[in-house]
Amino acid sequence: MQSILPLITPSTREGDDPLLEVEASLLLDQKFSGLLRRIGSFTYVLEHIMNKKIRVGIVGGGRVGEAFLRDLGAEQDVETVGIVTASAGRQRELATKFGVAAYGEVAAMMASPRKPEVVCVVNATEQHASSTIAALEGGAHVYCEKPMALNMADCEAMLHAEKRSARHLQIGFEYMHGTMTSRLRQLVQEGWFGELLWASVIDSRGHWWSDSPKAEPASIWKLDRSRGGGIIFHCGIHQLDIIRTLLGPIEEVSAFRPPRNGLSFYPPSVPDNVTLMLRAKSGAVCNFQVFHNRAPTYYREVPPFHPDWRKVPGHEFSISLVGTRGSCEMQIYDEKLHLFRFDQQGRDTVFERTELFGPHHPDKSHHDMHGLVIRFLHSVATGGGAIDPANEAVETMRLAFAAEDSIERGTPIRVES
Repeated sequence: MQSILPLITPSTREGDDPLLEVEASLLLDQKFSGLLRRIGSFTYVLEHIMNKKIRVGIVGGGRVGEAFLRDLGAEQDVETVGIVTASAGRQRELATKFGVAAYGEVAAMMASPRKPEVVCVVNATEQHASSTIAALEGGAHVYCEKPMALNMADCEAMLHAEKRSARHLQIGFEYMHGTMTSRLRQLVQEGWFGELLWASVIDSRGHWWSDSPKAEPASIWKLDRSRGGGIIFHCGIHQLDIIRTLLGPIEEVSAFRPPRNGLSFYPPSVPDNVTLMLRAKSGAVCNFQVFHNRAPTYYREVPPFHPDWRKVPGHEFSISLVGTRGSCEMQIYDEKLHLFRFDQQGRDTVFERTELFGPHHPDKSHHDMHGLVIRFLHSVATGGGAIDPANEAVETMRLAFAAEDSIERGTPIRVES
């Protein structure tokens, strides 16, 4: 990856202390001159612009945490300086494998001589709030995986900790930053559809029992709503973030689920498919369907099963929008966006064009978590902030809790902002 950091060279003036001067050629570049104006001190410039690596710590020693160590370790602008996991055995294993210091608590990592400037919190959801707050209070910026926390009180506490710390908090809602989803947002912002009236989102990717079929149901945390699992928090929350971003604030959500699960190994509290009807404050409505029972699983650890989910029959991720001027059908797994214009005088809907986005890695279209992390790291290293304000993520969480509440009660729920 090419470094985005500008060059700064030292110089000495007679009778003065050593100074730092930005090279004259840099002053001609409006992008970097504007960047430097936003940086509050030459100390910060020294720390992050003289080709110095961004120090990053990881909280969470599971599969995701190990992937962060591996992927961030391959970035030339990043130095992984610590991993936090409660397991002493896992600490030794990861420290040996990746050559990083290992700790049992976030506070210990933040007290180290080479403490991280950015902390990535990717441990269990029930530990997100305490880990994030400890890292912010220790002086680090934080990237926290979704969902933020298990209740709104913890989400609000994380937001307050960000404000107190004068650091930045980025929540991992990366679906809105893919090549296809960001293009859709651009079209909405440009007014291509006119006033948005209606949306439809379908997410079908198979079941979430990724462990061995012989595993005890209680061990499958992805199907445990009390631990951040379930059909909304573990997957549907990304689509809720997209819906809220495109339609604006949501004021009411109603959940409709079958009388019983077709997949009998799912707990009764977790539907294997659900339909959400959402109404935005603008008046626009959305139909959001999530299927866990319409296709084979999208991956399995035991026995190993890791298909290209875009090509598995029954798998689908689609977004349709209807406005006052036109409509669209976006088939994300097919990497195609079909756009239609309304010809009111001709009494017709006219196909205008298809935009193609492939072929590229399947994550790039909508699920580029690594890309979002790198953008956040570079943003805070150069004096910027979160890619998405944390208070916006809190509103997505509020919507997700309302959806789960509607699933449990079987009644419409108003989304209180």
